[in-house]
Amino acid sequence: MKKGLIKGLLVSSFVLVGALSLSLTSVNAESIYTELSDDTVIVTDQTYSLEEMLTYAIQDEYLAQAEYDAIIATYGDLRPFINVVVAEQTHIDLLTALFTTYGIEIPANTAVDSVIVPESITASFATAVDAETANIAMYQAFLSQTDLPDDVRSTFEYLVAASQTHLNAFSKDRYSGLGSDLMNQFKNQFKGSNGQGSGVGQGNQYKGSNGKGGNQYSGSNGNDGICTSTPILG
Repeated sequence: MKKGLIKGLLVSSFVLVGALSLSLTSVNAESIYTELSDDTVIVTDQTYSLEEMLTYAIQDEYLAQAEYDAIIATYGDLRPFINVVVAEQTHIDLLTALFTTYGIEIPANTAVDSVIVPESITASFATAVDAETANIAMYQAFLSQTDLPDDVRSTFEYLVAASQTHLNAFSKDRYSGLGSDLMNQFKNQFKGSNGQGSGVGQGNQYKGSNGKGGNQYSGSNGNDGICTSTPILG
C-alpha cells in the first residue's frame, strides 16, 4: 500500500512538472508591434514637413491608445496600461491643438481597425515597450530639425518625455503578468488532459473583451505612466 502511494505521488509530481514545463514554454512574450505599425520608418537625417510630422505623431498616438484600450478590455485593469491610456488622450489633444493652430486637417482616427490583441499579458507589456521606444525615436527625429516653431518644439519635447515615463513604467513591470499567464496556461494543460477540451483559448481567467476579466491582475501600485504636467507652449 505504501509503495503504491509513493509511486502515485511520484507520478503526480512528474505530471505536474511536465505540465508546468509546457506552460513555461508556451507563454509568449513576443511583441506584435511590427504587425500594428504601418512600417513607416522615421529617420533622423530626413527632413519632414510640419504636416507630415503632426500626421505621423497623431497616428502613432491613436494607435497606442487603441492598442492599450484593447489590452485593458481583454485582460482587465492592468497597470500601468490604465494610467497610460488616459495620458494618450492628453497627447492626442495637444497634437490636435497644433493641427488647429496651423490650419492642417486632422486625420481620422481609424486605429481600432489595426488593433491586434497580444496573446498574453507578458506579450502585451513587450508590445508596449516596443511601441513607446518607437514613439520616442519618432519625436527625437522630429526634434532634430532646426526649423520647428516654438510651440511645436515644446509639445514634442513634452511628448517625448512623457513617452519615456511610459517606457520606464512598462519596462519595470514587463514580467509582472507572468504568473497570471502561467496559471492560465497551466489550467489549459489540465483542461486538455481531462477530456474536457483541448486547452485552446484563454480559460476562465480572462473573459474576452468586456474589461471584466478574471482577477484583473493589477501590476504595480501607484500612478505609473500618468502625465501629470502640461507643456509650456511658445
